[in-house]
Amino acid sequence: MKTHPSEAKQVRLLHPKWMLASGNFLFHVRNGLFPVIFLTLAIFVRPSYFLGDPALDRIVMLVGAILTLAGQFFRLFVIGYAYIKRGGKNRRIYAADLVIGGLYAHCRNPMYVGNFLIACGFCLFFGSAWLCAVMIPFFGWVYLAITAAEEQFLFGKFGPAYEDYMRRVNRFVPDIRGLTTTLAGHPFRWREVLAKEYGTLFSTMVGLTAIAMYKTAFIHGWEATKAEVMAMAWLFLPIVLFYAIVRFLKVTGRLKQPALGGTATDSGTDH
Repeated sequence: MKTHPSEAKQVRLLHPKWMLASGNFLFHVRNGLFPVIFLTLAIFVRPSYFLGDPALDRIVMLVGAILTLAGQFFRLFVIGYAYIKRGGKNRRIYAADLVIGGLYAHCRNPMYVGNFLIACGFCLFFGSAWLCAVMIPFFGWVYLAITAAEEQFLFGKFGPAYEDYMRRVNRFVPDIRGLTTTLAGHPFRWREVLAKEYGTLFSTMVGLTAIAMYKTAFIHGWEATKAEVMAMAWLFLPIVLFYAIVRFLKVTGRLKQPALGGTATDSGTDH
């Protein structure tokens, strides 16, 4: 049995040791780290007009919403066209098989691309310029470090096969050449999409709605915006209803379908 790269010193290092250590640590704590970060920001950072300009802020918020939804739909697209089991084992990087089909034939880390777009979108939507200046590079580093650690693991486990995959397929920027042919060979698995992604989709929609309500009330005052904020609160009804219905369908087994493909490590972070 092949060991983890950290235990197999004979495996050539693809990245500096400090970067690999950082990536393995971030992968280990990712499920708790991101909720803590967003909760801390919500408590201590106040929303504002972007650079103090209301007109610019409307544009930035629109861009933020578009990026967030684009990242979410990119995740849906990836899951729908390539079955991937949740990466990681005992909170360590792990993959039983090397997945190079579906969207993974065009981008090695498509889920992380979606995650990064969502993170950038939320930062812009919030409206704080300094928050964007700090958090967007931070999330960029997080996914770069985790990706480096995953690459080292996969290189150690799959050797030449993964090295060849690295040469052929971009790390983050999708190559759309041949995408039509790829999609033609993979029917969209909507049940798999709902079963795996309904929680993230729910969190994304709740987050955007909550930020819009909080920002409106904080900048203009509760009394002046009470009616507007309460109107936005009604958006929670269809969002919660969606979550409850999909949760029921999943628990009762109505979303089960045969598994295809293998395991991809970058599906392990559902944020």
